Amino acid sequence: MTGPQPTSVPTPLTSDQDAAPAPSRRTVLRMVGLGGALATVTFMAGCGSNEGSSSEVPAKVQEAVQQAVASGSVPVGSGLVLEDVGAVVTQPTQGEYHVFSSTCPHANGKVTTFEQGRPACLLHGSMFDPKTGDVVAGPSQQGLRKYDVSLPGATG
Repeated sequence: MTGPQPTSVPTPLTSDQDAAPAPSRRTVLRMVGLGGALATVTFMAGCGSNEGSSSEVPAKVQEAVQQAVASGSVPVGSGLVLEDVGAVVTQPTQGEYHVFSSTCPHANGKVTTFEQGRPACLLHGSMFDPKTGDVVAGPSQQGLRKYDVSLPGATG
């Protein structure tokens, strides 16, 4: 005799049952550790870009520096930030000029002022040597990129 066949009805999952096995504690810790390592590498890559020690000078920087020096706008024992062209020109002693990029290598902040005669990035407090652009203080691990600007009659 053939009669109606019983059908199976899926039963809903209870709180004690899982559709898939839960990851082990070790797996979770590995995933968190890998994510943290990737985040650290990404952060460090953005934080320590090396702009190099000396590079070709953009024409707009060359022109702006020549105008600033010719007009006497660069104070002796300090310097001038040329925000429009992204450069810093220093005059540590009379007639000695040095030119650097105003981009701080630490976190791509900008050198916007001078403190104690040194170019300074106020974003995190890095300060740089006015003659070499080397780091004097702060979190930056690298100095400012130096531009070789030709200034008639200037030393440095």
